[in-house]
Amino acid sequence: MIKQVFLFSIVFFLSSQILNSQTIHQLSSNDYVKEFFVFGSFHQKGLKADDWANLLEIEFIENEELCGQDLDKIKKKPCEANANNFLDFNKVLGDSAVAVAYATFNISAEKSTKALLLTYVQDGAKIFVNGHHVSTYFGAAWGQMESFKINLNEGNNPVVIKVPNRDWGWMLSVKVLDAEKGKGYLKEKAEENEYFEFLNSDLQTKTDANFSSIFRPGRFPGLVFEKPGLAKKYLGEYEMSVRWFDRDLNEIQYPKAAGRYAYYAEIKGSNGVVIKKSKTLFCPPQDWMGWTERLSADLEYFPINGVSKAIWTKHQTAIGEYLGFGMLKSMLLQEDAAVFLAFLDEANRRQLPPSSLNTPLILDGDYHAQLKQKILNSEGKYPELQLPKKVDQPLSVLQPISQNVAEKYVQLTTELRRIGKEWMDNEGAPFDMVLAQNSQMIFHESFGENDYGKFTIETPSEIASITKLFTGMLFAQFVEQGIIGIDDPVGKYLPDFPLEGSNALTLRHCFTHTSGFNGHGIFGGVHNPWLENSLAQVIKEDTVGTKHNYNGMGYDLAGKVMETVTGKSIFRLFQEYLYEPLEMKNTVHDWDLGYSVHGTAYDLAKMAQMLLNKGTYGNHQFFSEAVYDQLIPKELKEFYPNIRQKWGIGITMMSWWDSEENRFLLNDNVIGHGSATASVFWVIPELDMIITQSRRRGHRNYGPNFKKMIGVLEKHFGK
Repeated sequence: MIKQVFLFSIVFFLSSQILNSQTIHQLSSNDYVKEFFVFGSFHQKGLKADDWANLLEIEFIENEELCGQDLDKIKKKPCEANANNFLDFNKVLGDSAVAVAYATFNISAEKSTKALLLTYVQDGAKIFVNGHHVSTYFGAAWGQMESFKINLNEGNNPVVIKVPNRDWGWMLSVKVLDAEKGKGYLKEKAEENEYFEFLNSDLQTKTDANFSSIFRPGRFPGLVFEKPGLAKKYLGEYEMSVRWFDRDLNEIQYPKAAGRYAYYAEIKGSNGVVIKKSKTLFCPPQDWMGWTERLSADLEYFPINGVSKAIWTKHQTAIGEYLGFGMLKSMLLQEDAAVFLAFLDEANRRQLPPSSLNTPLILDGDYHAQLKQKILNSEGKYPELQLPKKVDQPLSVLQPISQNVAEKYVQLTTELRRIGKEWMDNEGAPFDMVLAQNSQMIFHESFGENDYGKFTIETPSEIASITKLFTGMLFAQFVEQGIIGIDDPVGKYLPDFPLEGSNALTLRHCFTHTSGFNGHGIFGGVHNPWLENSLAQVIKEDTVGTKHNYNGMGYDLAGKVMETVTGKSIFRLFQEYLYEPLEMKNTVHDWDLGYSVHGTAYDLAKMAQMLLNKGTYGNHQFFSEAVYDQLIPKELKEFYPNIRQKWGIGITMMSWWDSEENRFLLNDNVIGHGSATASVFWVIPELDMIITQSRRRGHRNYGPNFKKMIGVLEKHFGK
C-alpha cells in the first residue's frame, strides 16, 4: 500500500512538473484552453478502423489518468490551439488514423470549487481531472460541446483528455467555466435547445383519418402546431392565417380535384414574432384506398456490420416485402409521401421524361420557389439568370495526355501508382485521383475496393464540404450577370432579414462563415421553404460579422436567395448552370449546399479546371476574371476588422504547412476547399495544376500518404 501511494505521488509530481506555466489555464479567465502538452500518437496492433471505439479502453500509458510514469521517455509536444480554439492533432503529430493521443493541461483555481468543463471532439474522449475519471463518450454532435461538472482543488488541477482518431478530423476544443458562469451556460444552452426545438416543430394536419400529408377532396385539413406548448411559450397567444394553393399555384378555398396542394401559413404571436411555414400535401382520388395495396421495394445493396452482398441477394424477397410495407406506411402516414405522390402525379400529367432535372425534390423545390415569389409579389422582379455564355475563344478543357508527353511522365505516374497501391495496402480507403497540368491529365486512376465492390474512376463518393465551393461557383454566375451582389443584404431578397443595422446579414457573410450561424442542415436545411424565417429568429444582437464560425447554414440561406430570385429549385440551378454545361455526368446533388455532393475525381477536376481558367471551361464562360478576383480568398479583416481569417466565396486556402520542415508543401498558394471525407480539391495557379481525389474516408495514415504523394510532385515539378 505504501509503495502504491509513493508511486502515485511520484507520478503526480512529474505530471505537475511537466504541466508547467505554459499549460496552466486560469479558471478565472472563463475561456478556451489555448496551451497543451500532447503525448502520442499510440496504436494498438491489429486494431481496425471499425474497432476505433476500443481505443478509449486501452491503457496506452501506465497510470494514464496522470499521463504516465516516465514522462521523459514519452514523446510529448507543447502545442497551442488555433485561432478557432481547436487543437489539431493532425498538424501536431501527423495524421495517424485508428490511434489515440493525450492532451494535458492544468486548471489553476484560487480555492476549492466546482467548475464546468466543455469539450468538443469528433470521435470521442476519456477525461480525467486530478486523477479521477470524469467521463467517457463516443462521437459528438456537429459543432456541439459536451459539458461536465468537475471538482477543483486549490492550486493546479491536472487535466488529461484521451482522444481517439477514427480516420480524419482529429481535433479537440476545451473551455473551462467557473461555477457561476457554468450555471449560466447550462441554463442558456437548455433555453437555446428548447427554442430550437420550437423552431424545428412543424404544423400538423388534422384529418378524420389522422393522416399527416394526405387528405380527401372537398375540404382542407386543419393545421395545428406539432408542439403546442412550446408554441404558446415562445409566441404567447397567437393567430394563424392559412392560404391554400393548387398544383398550378392558384389560390383556392377548397380542393376540387386530386393532385398536389400546398399551404402557406403565417403565425403571429402576441409578442410580435411571426413564424412562416409552407408544405406540400397530396389529395388522392376519392375512391383511392392505399391500405389495400401490397408493395415490394427493390433496394440496392448497402453494406452494414459486415453483411455481404450475397446474403443481401439471398434474402431479397424478404427485404423487398418488408421495405414495401414500410413504403406503404410512409405513403399513408409520413409527410414526405406527399412530395413523392405529387411527383408521380405531375410526371404522369405532364408526361415528363426521365432526367436529372425531373426528380421529386427538384419539382417540389420549383413549386415552393414559385410559391414564394407569389407570396412576396416578386414574380418577374429580377432579371432571368442566363446559361453560361458561349465565348469565341475557348479556354482549355481537361484532356487525356498525348503519347509523346506521356513518355515524359512515365517515372512520375509509376511512382504515383505505387503510392496509391501502398496507400490502400496501409489500410487506406478506396479513392480515385486526377493530376493535371496545363489541362493535360497526367494521371487519372482509381485504387482499391470496399464492400460496394471495386472502386472505379466512375464511382461517385461523398465529397462533403467541397460542396460549399460548388455553391460559390453557382452563385458567381448571379454576380457575373448583375442579379445579386456579394455585399447585398439578404433582406433585399428575403424580407425576414433587415436591410440595415448590426444584424443586416449580407451574402458575403453567408459565404465566409461570418453570419453568426451554427451547424449544417438545421431547421430542415434548404428543403425548408421558409428556412430564412427560422434563421432570422436565431440571429443574436451584434453577432453578424464579429467572428468566423464554420457552418453550412449561410450556404443554405444563400441558396434560398437564389431560389427566390429565379423561381427554381436550387438543385435545378446546379444541374442547369453547372453540372450539365461542365458535363459532370457522375455528380449527384440533391440534399444540402454545405455538403452532400457525390462525385468523382474527374468531375471535381472539371470544376477545378474551370476555376483555374478563372471562370471559363471550353467555350462556356461561367463568370469573368473580374468576378474571379472577387471570389478568391481575401483577408476578412478588410471587411470585418476583428476577424483574422482568409476566406473567399466558397473558396479557401489549401496550402499544406509542414511543421517539421517549416514550409508549405509544393506551393504556398493553393486554393480550393477541404472535405470531411478527406476528398481533395486543389487548384495551384502558379503551377497551372489541379489535384483532385474523391473518397468516402481518409482512414489510416492519410496525412503521411498524402505527403508522400506531394513529395513525388515536388520532385518532378519543383518546390
